[in-house]
Amino acid sequence: MKADLKICTPYNDGLKYKKPLKLVQALKMRQYAENKKRVCAKETSLEEFLEEVAKNKKLSGTKVSAYVGKGASAIVFETPEGKILKLTRGNHFPLNRPPQDFDVPIYKKGKSGSVHYYLEEKMYGHGLGEGFVDIMRDMIRKAGFKPYDMYDSDYFQLGMSREGKLYLLDPECARYKTIFHAIWDKVKRFCKK
Repeated sequence: MKADLKICTPYNDGLKYKKPLKLVQALKMRQYAENKKRVCAKETSLEEFLEEVAKNKKLSGTKVSAYVGKGASAIVFETPEGKILKLTRGNHFPLNRPPQDFDVPIYKKGKSGSVHYYLEEKMYGHGLGEGFVDIMRDMIRKAGFKPYDMYDSDYFQLGMSREGKLYLLDPECARYKTIFHAIWDKVKRFCKK
């Protein structure tokens, strides 16, 4: 499989496809590229994503225009409409916590087997520095959560909307303080229904 790519804008570390591809094709292309490079075993294996996406006709046919990046439990693409399509193994929100004001806005979400997918607003990281990490950690604490795996140089976990609002790109970086807090939050939400 030959790579059909060109470099993206400075806002995106990924690669832009010359023409939009179906998601299953983009995943196969990534798998081919990673097999050639022998990517670190600690990163997400694409096998599970490929298997689950291939089973879901609508998801597998979703068009993507760029590969944005990959982490320990997620892979991210950009759609031709300028939205972000994030695939994760399992729910990306720790202990199923509800999305908060500091989380990237989600337009659509779903599940295909063990793979969850989220269609999100595209964020920009150009020019964000360490000071923004402090701001985000404060936002997380004020919402009653604890920052997790967010060190001073982890500004890649953050994004800025076109309107200039700061968002957390990785929901796993904001966790309940204890399991008791998670249970109490679920009880409160259940009682409000």
